[in-house]
Amino acid sequence: MHIVTKILIVFCAILSLLLSALTMAYASNANALRQEIVLERARSAAIANEQSANAGARGIELATAEDKRKAIEGQLAAAQSEIARLQAEKTNLTSSEQQAKADANAIRNQISQLGATVDTQAALIKSYRDEASVIREKLLTGEKRQIELLDRINDLESTREVLEQNARALKEQLEETKLALQSAQQQAQGGGSSAANSLTARTLPRELTGPLVTARVTQTFKSPAGDDMVEINEGSNRGIKPNTLMTVVRGDGQFVASIVITVVEPTRSVGKVTLTKMNVGNDDRVLSRLD
Repeated sequence: MHIVTKILIVFCAILSLLLSALTMAYASNANALRQEIVLERARSAAIANEQSANAGARGIELATAEDKRKAIEGQLAAAQSEIARLQAEKTNLTSSEQQAKADANAIRNQISQLGATVDTQAALIKSYRDEASVIREKLLTGEKRQIELLDRINDLESTREVLEQNARALKEQLEETKLALQSAQQQAQGGGSSAANSLTARTLPRELTGPLVTARVTQTFKSPAGDDMVEINEGSNRGIKPNTLMTVVRGDGQFVASIVITVVEPTRSVGKVTLTKMNVGNDDRVLSRLD
């Protein structure tokens, strides 16, 4: 045989061996693949069933997730709204804070101004207090001086009244002296009987003329001769003089007695009771005349 043929035969044998090996491997692999396919189909069916079950659960989960998403979106919208409200509130609070700071600055300025005003007012009050103290001292000095002047005026008034009373008494004495002279002249011309009548007329008690004089009984006593005597709290300073006829009254003007003044001093007088309706008592009123 030819060498090529031998080589080919050898190749064919080798190939047959290889083919048989491959056939065996293919048969073995085919069975394995067939079993794998059956297993894979069973696995696929299981997976499909599982996927169907999972799909239902996933649908539920998706629905739940959608509800959650919507709820979250609602919460997000509410949060965004709250954020917007808080942002607006923050803006308002910022504005309020700035306004409060401005007000605080204004208040500080006002406090500073008020402090300066208070200091000024305190200084003014101090000056007013000092001035008031000086004025008070001047007023006190003036009042003391006025009191002294009033006392002096009262003393001078009392002196003037006494002098006026003395002048009035002197005038009355002068009139009495004139009357006495006239009586003496008449006595020289007309004889002793007319002189006696003139003397009697001159010695009769007389009421005071001019303003009404009111006094009070200070005490009653008996004279050495046994006459009822009365002391009153007015004298020559009110124009009272000896031989003045006065009336003692009580209460609303009830007549008590008549008295004739015998002793006169500036602030007291003594009189003799001449006509009585009842006993004279202390604090009874004494009038220069009855209206």
